[in-house]
Amino acid sequence: MKYFSTIVLSLMTLNAFAVTNHCGEIKRLRTWVNGSDTYGVWVEFKANPQRCPGGFYMPQTGNNRDLVYSTVLASKMANQKICFQVHDAYGDISNRCKINYVFHE
Repeated sequence: MKYFSTIVLSLMTLNAFAVTNHCGEIKRLRTWVNGSDTYGVWVEFKANPQRCPGGFYMPQTGNNRDLVYSTVLASKMANQKICFQVHDAYGDISNRCKINYVFHE
């Protein structure tokens, strides 16, 4: 029984660190000027993935918010795809996935 519990706990821990990458063209980009908004930077793809039907967000408290916003805005203006890495286990709000990492294909 002790070994079974260890195996189950290990599998649950691995799932908590699972990440998924989603790439697409930006349809809409939103940000808030001030306040304690939930979605500091909110991005929607032209075709959001099923995993994140409401799009993606980076909270106001994000350390690199300006850098992320600039990168996303540059991709939008250049009509280039951008990719977001999201954690599968936590961070989703209102069908929006929390951005963990930003990159280009």
